[in-house]
Amino acid sequence: MLPSLLGDIHPVVISCARFGLYGLFAAAIALPHARRLASRLTTRDTRLLLELALTGNVAYFILLTAAVQYAGVAIAALINGLVPMAVMLIGRRHIQASRLSVSLSLTLIGVGIVCMNVPVLLRFLQGAGNWQDLLGMLCGSLGVMSWAWFALRNAQQLKARRFSAREWSTLQGIATGVVAVMILVLVAVLQPRILPLELTSERWLAFAAAALFMSVGGSWIANALWNSSAQRLPVSVGGQMIVFETCCALLYGYLLAWQWPQTNEVLGMLLILGGVMWTLRAEQRVSSPQQIPPDKTIAESEQ
Repeated sequence: MLPSLLGDIHPVVISCARFGLYGLFAAAIALPHARRLASRLTTRDTRLLLELALTGNVAYFILLTAAVQYAGVAIAALINGLVPMAVMLIGRRHIQASRLSVSLSLTLIGVGIVCMNVPVLLRFLQGAGNWQDLLGMLCGSLGVMSWAWFALRNAQQLKARRFSAREWSTLQGIATGVVAVMILVLVAVLQPRILPLELTSERWLAFAAAALFMSVGGSWIANALWNSSAQRLPVSVGGQMIVFETCCALLYGYLLAWQWPQTNEVLGMLLILGGVMWTLRAEQRVSSPQQIPPDKTIAESEQ
């Protein structure tokens, strides 16, 4: 929602400001434990942290912000709602549930996305879209693929339990801050015209407040909670929890506009949530150990 309120600032600048502050905050948190964390880091961990920083944070947020600014919140939410489906398709080798359960879940999510975005789809079918909408949809689609890759790679690392959810979030923050600063330096050298040097003091204050809020609340706290969830859920299910970002973005939009959601939007959200919950229940049924009948156990022990 915040990128839609900062339409006069380039998506790359918003992303770099947010994640640069995230990196500073994470570095301050890690400072008392820096030696212990550094001793446990391997070269592979460092490469993975930089990969996750780019795919799940900086690049993803740049693409999502561009989708919001070019195509609007509705279209960006439509594309971003495809993340659970992308996670299931990319991580299908980790799915233990039956194909029928997976197909039903994908169907519920797909129908929910269509229901939630009926006005947007009708507008495109009537030929009312333009090149900016198409560019926004392209950015959103690339963002979906980037984040789905991040979700699976991040979950696999957390399952190894070499770091706690909080430690991994802090390390991700430092890596993300490094990537953000590098991108900002490149922008300042190669494309200085996109830097917001002519903003008024009021807009600078709003930009700084938004970046600070996104870096602490939307990055460090959210990533720590996300990593904790990824450690507890199956790899194929954990990434689908991003669906709550789409639902919350819509709810925040309703609060900002001070209006109730339409019937199709409520139905769409319920269907999407139902699809994710169906996958979770199916994975739980497959993963839970089968109960051995007491009489069979006794008979085996007597033998």
